[in-house]
Amino acid sequence: MENNFFLTEDILWDYADDFLSAEDKIRVDSYLEQHPEWRERLEAIQAEKRAFSALPLEKPGPAFSDRVMAAWASEQAHARAASAATGKDRIIYLISAVFGMFILSALVMAGIQGAPAKLPVDLPQAPAVDWVEIFSNPVFHYGLYLILILLGLKVVDQYLHQRHMLDKMKMQG
Repeated sequence: MENNFFLTEDILWDYADDFLSAEDKIRVDSYLEQHPEWRERLEAIQAEKRAFSALPLEKPGPAFSDRVMAAWASEQAHARAASAATGKDRIIYLISAVFGMFILSALVMAGIQGAPAKLPVDLPQAPAVDWVEIFSNPVFHYGLYLILILLGLKVVDQYLHQRHMLDKMKMQG
């Protein structure tokens, strides 16, 4: 016998179910003789198996398979709708992020006053920032309007999605 054999719950269940080879059964028998706590666990497993086998089997109703298939089809449709909505959400967020980055980069570039003096290259000095001119620029206004419109469309999309899900739940329930 090998001295490094260690019994696990899985092996014990396989032993109780008579799934082990003859060689493995001998190892488990030897281990159980040396470790009475595992023998108690085996007895508990066998008692559990007897209790399960004593339970009466119930036959499903005549429409059981139809209900299961209908529920499965409903879950599949919901999963497809959720994955399609998730892809649409990512596109909206991506578009909003791109427009936001355009505006943010314009503000950052306009706000740069100059470079540190220790650089080996002479960089051109940026002109002083005239915030009134930036905020009164029509491109800035149109960009803000566009972002507000996109955010408004996102809110409307979420509202319609939630309403659709509530209507769907009412029809099922």
